Amino acid sequence: MNSRILVVGAGAVGGYFGARMASAGHDVTFLVRPRRHAQLLADDLSLRSTIGDMTIRPIMVTAQDIVAPYDIVLLSVKAYSLDAAMDDFSPAVGPATRIIPLLNGMRHLDLLTERFGQNAVMGGTCFIVSKLDREGRIIQSGSLPRLSFGELSGQETAEARQVEHAFCSPGFETVRSQHILQDMWNKWILLASLGSICCLMRGTVGEIAEQPHGTDFTRAVIKECAAIATAEGYCPDAKIIDDTTRLLCKSGSSLTSSMFRDLSRGAPIEAHQIIGDLVARARKHDLATPLLDLTNLNLRVYEFQRGKA
Repeated sequence: MNSRILVVGAGAVGGYFGARMASAGHDVTFLVRPRRHAQLLADDLSLRSTIGDMTIRPIMVTAQDIVAPYDIVLLSVKAYSLDAAMDDFSPAVGPATRIIPLLNGMRHLDLLTERFGQNAVMGGTCFIVSKLDREGRIIQSGSLPRLSFGELSGQETAEARQVEHAFCSPGFETVRSQHILQDMWNKWILLASLGSICCLMRGTVGEIAEQPHGTDFTRAVIKECAAIATAEGYCPDAKIIDDTTRLLCKSGSSLTSSMFRDLSRGAPIEAHQIIGDLVARARKHDLATPLLDLTNLNLRVYEFQRGKA
């Protein structure tokens, strides 16, 4: 019997993975807010993708419509929306439900386990380049997206294998990981480094790399992020650092962070979850992180100004 999957959010990330799973015949329902519900009722859920375009008529619910638990909750919302999302999907969580969050940073794991219990929560992360266009379509570019998940304990379990079966679909790679916490820290290093350099310099990776000492600056930010991960017990291996450095020091690259793009249009940002929490962990270990501190201050001022607007 197919697992019942509730995808929380039908945006650029959850919408992509959920649509691919639904089109492969999995039992997928999207939990959406009223505005997105109306949009998808009118226009369906459309992907424009390097992997292949598609349009589906999604099965959707809003928070008040949930009447029974689901087997899997795939949580894909901005980290600053987590509290509201937990209230919305809580009726979908039963004794056997597994929650797989695709949020940035690590703090959300504590909040989810406090609310739903250690056994309900798995680790998760994804790599995808996608956005919503003005019509609400999902635009995916770049290489084949990847969704990784695993038990927080690192153990192999029957439940993890069941999730792997439920997620397997054309259009993305599914990875059942026995080191998901390290995977999540590795991504956090990348996101925090990318967000810091783009938000501080107000430019793309390539524009920063092409300036005198631009790559020195980028390497110093990566070093600070990696030092915090190491102090927390999740030291990235040399290949992760080399790959991150190569990606973020690439001359001519148009790559920017989603946080910088949100900041540029005056939108809410995941400043605390991506940078602020990292800085707080550095203080706990008495680590000097001057560049991350500067980024944190910069983004706090932005949020203060936005709150006054």
